[in-house]
Amino acid sequence: MTSTATHTKKRHLWFLLLGIPVVLGAALCGLRAYAQDGGMGMGPMFGGGSPEQHKAFMEKRLDRMLDNVKATDSQRTAIKAIFERTFTDLQPIHQSHQRLHEDMVKALTANTVDRTAIEKLRTQATALIEQGSQVLTKSLADAAEVLTPDQRRTLAKFIEEHHGRHHHL
Repeated sequence: MTSTATHTKKRHLWFLLLGIPVVLGAALCGLRAYAQDGGMGMGPMFGGGSPEQHKAFMEKRLDRMLDNVKATDSQRTAIKAIFERTFTDLQPIHQSHQRLHEDMVKALTANTVDRTAIEKLRTQATALIEQGSQVLTKSLADAAEVLTPDQRRTLAKFIEEHHGRHHHL
C-alpha cells in the first residue's frame, strides 16, 4: 500500500472517529441552552432556544445522518438510544461547567486576583473537559459498533465532503 493510500485511510478513520455521529458531540454544545435560558435568539444551531428545541434540532441532524448511511430500523433505535444516553450523561458535566464559569468570572472580577483560586478552577475545568471527552468517545465507539464497515466509510466520506460547510449533517 502506498503512503498516500495509507494517509487517506488514516484520514478517513480520523474523520470517522470524530464524526460518528457528530451529532453526539454537538449535544454537548446544545446543553448550553440549559444555562443560557434561550441564548440570544439565534436558534438551536447557535446555542439559543430551549433545551428541548436544541435536542429536536440535533435529532433532526441525527436522522439525516442515519438516512445517509441507510441505517436499518434496529440501527436507528440503537443509535438514538446512544444519543439519549449521551445527552443525559453530559447534563451534569455541563451544569458543573456552568458553575465553574460563574466562579471564574467572580474570581477574575474580585477586588484582589487570587491566582491560586484561578488555577484551581482551570484545573477543575480541564478535568470536566476530559470527563466529557470520555463520555463522547464512548458514545462514538458505541455508535460505530452499531454501523457496518461500509456504513462507517459512507459516513466518513460524507463528513469529509461536507467538512467546513457549516457542518450540515
